[in-house]
Amino acid sequence: MDLLPSSHSEFSSPDYWERFFKKRGKIPFEWYGEYPQLHGIIHKYISPANTVLVVGCGNSALSENMYDNGLQNLVNIDISDVVIRQMADRHRVKRFNMTFEKVDVTEMTYPDCHFNAALDKGTLDALMVSEEAPVVQNVQAMFGQIARCLKVGGRYIIISLLQDHVQRILLQFFTDMGWPIRIHRIHTDQTDEGNKSMSMPVFAVVITKFKPMPNMPQIIEVCRFEDRIDRLEGVQYLSAIIKDMQYYHIVRQQLQKHLPGDEQVSLELHSAASEVPRYSLTVVDSPKVLQNKFAIFIVPQGRETEWLFSTDKGRLHLLDSAAFQRLVVVTLNRGHTFENMEAIKAELSSKVMELAPPDCPSKSQVPYLSIGEDIGRRFPVSEGHSEASGGYIVEDVEINGGQLFRRLVFLKNKNVVQTEARLKEVRKKKKRRGQQAREDPPDKVRVDKGYIPCDYLIAMVAGLGFLPSIDKEVSCVLVGLGGGQFPSFIQGAFPKVAIEAVELDPSVVDVATHWFDLQPNDQLKIHVADGLDFVRNLVASGDQRDVLALDVDCKDTSVALSCPPSVFVEHEFLTTVSKLLAEDGLFILNLASRDDGIKQEVLDRIHTVFASCAKVDLEEDINTIVFASNISPAVNSFSDKDRLNAVLKQMSLNIKSVYHDTNVDLVEIMTNLKLSDNEAWVATVSQPEKTTCGGTVPELLGTALTQRPEGDPTSRGRIEYIKGKEKNSENYFVPSCATQMMDQF
Repeated sequence: MDLLPSSHSEFSSPDYWERFFKKRGKIPFEWYGEYPQLHGIIHKYISPANTVLVVGCGNSALSENMYDNGLQNLVNIDISDVVIRQMADRHRVKRFNMTFEKVDVTEMTYPDCHFNAALDKGTLDALMVSEEAPVVQNVQAMFGQIARCLKVGGRYIIISLLQDHVQRILLQFFTDMGWPIRIHRIHTDQTDEGNKSMSMPVFAVVITKFKPMPNMPQIIEVCRFEDRIDRLEGVQYLSAIIKDMQYYHIVRQQLQKHLPGDEQVSLELHSAASEVPRYSLTVVDSPKVLQNKFAIFIVPQGRETEWLFSTDKGRLHLLDSAAFQRLVVVTLNRGHTFENMEAIKAELSSKVMELAPPDCPSKSQVPYLSIGEDIGRRFPVSEGHSEASGGYIVEDVEINGGQLFRRLVFLKNKNVVQTEARLKEVRKKKKRRGQQAREDPPDKVRVDKGYIPCDYLIAMVAGLGFLPSIDKEVSCVLVGLGGGQFPSFIQGAFPKVAIEAVELDPSVVDVATHWFDLQPNDQLKIHVADGLDFVRNLVASGDQRDVLALDVDCKDTSVALSCPPSVFVEHEFLTTVSKLLAEDGLFILNLASRDDGIKQEVLDRIHTVFASCAKVDLEEDINTIVFASNISPAVNSFSDKDRLNAVLKQMSLNIKSVYHDTNVDLVEIMTNLKLSDNEAWVATVSQPEKTTCGGTVPELLGTALTQRPEGDPTSRGRIEYIKGKEKNSENYFVPSCATQMMDQF
């Protein structure tokens, strides 16, 4: 029996409802739940003495249930003559006080202020089929009639799915009138007991008629918890909360099936005591059929940003190691206190079975996994606001049974650590046997400058090994300061390297100096400036530097290039960088993107500007560290790995002599060093061809190089090629894009 309309616009057609109820007959049809799920809301806001208008009553059993439970002054209206006659006949004898009338809710003739309450279960959703002007006008006419017929203090109760287009018109209309709005989430059997068809969560909107009161702010409230009503600052926050609840409902339905291998579902759990999510959960399913069905993994505080827990690949690796069909990875959010693992289990126990896979027995005992029993601890240190990046927090985090780290986190991207430093206690007292873990951070700590938190920063330090020497004076421009770990480390280990650090955000400089022990001096100067302008101005003044290191994150999260912003890797700026570098100068770039195509485009562009390029791809991260030079591999050390290894070993000895407890291993980080992505770089040469530039241009891989005038800024240097068993080199000018075909010999 087809009881669904062929077009959603039919919902507002009387003819559709005539056909619907003729087919349906006397069988009650319940939109959005039945009386047992709704009685709490109904009896909370409607008393037996109230006269109630039931809008679009249909043949629902709701009115008779209300009547039988003491609410007997009911006026039921509907646009369908068929259903009104059916319902009047059905209830004439047993429920004689209840009336049924055929009325168009948009053109009612009841007196003003006649009803104490109006109840709408699904009618608004049936009428609000789109946001086309005639539909909106029709719905607004209904709102206007109900508002007119309600007494002051009367309630308009709407049971609705609150889809976006519905809530926009509803909330806007009654916000303009200044009436209080309160929303409850209705828990129905259809949504909570595993109905296999997709559905939406059901809400009750309670709107109270007020007299106009100029300058009085509108009251906006939400009931997410049975025993608590939260008042919000504006209707926009209400919309956001509705979306959260709708998302959680849909996620639960989605989890009734096994997730595809490339899909992971994330959601947040709130407590009644805070607006900040207490737990963040990510659900991961194994493509294998496993005997162990379901487990919860608790990530200790402070470790949520690690690759294993914060990336899709890491969580898949964790799932494979745990050997469960489904794993829920739980992170403990900042701003909350967590007593111990047992307390966390007790809190989550009421929710975790909602996320269980479909083949998991409902009464099975769910194992909780973690790394040891230590849930970690956070100690807030400082909070502030940056004009460039928004709110931030500096916090000390204790993990791994006592290791203490200081972190800078920008709250708009709260799961990304912007800066981290290892801390050491100045005076560390031994714990007595049986003494509990401390609840407060140590009184006196200092930043361990021999610790570098990120592999990409270690690779940037190792890149200095490409220079002819770091035992002589080296001038370096660093664009992007962060917490200052890179310059602080260099400052101590290689005092001959003078660094000018350029940072756009003065708040970052303040955090680095106050909380991460960055100490500017003659060898380390800080400039609050735009890095683009700073480099351009140096070039314009004729200055050169031995090193330009670029470590700038992109604030625009809508683009796939996380680091740097795209303007720093456009051809124009890369050419400016090339001009800034001294003859043996080195460009070091932290390049991060989850889009391999975009990353390759940037690498190709760098190849068009610089004669020599090398890179290190970090296995457990999206970062690629790029090294580039204006001179060919034959002249610099790019192609001489033996020489590079020897330099890195000597650098490591220098580092350990200064930082005895360092985590920096330069040789290891450069193990995956590559000179190019293009394996066809080795040049095979036919007869050299004379050019107007006075040199010879070998034909590389059958591709004739386009001639450029000698002064062309995109032409440069030397090329080496193999002729027989001899290595040859000739001076000539070619477009720099040809350098991507050169390799070590």
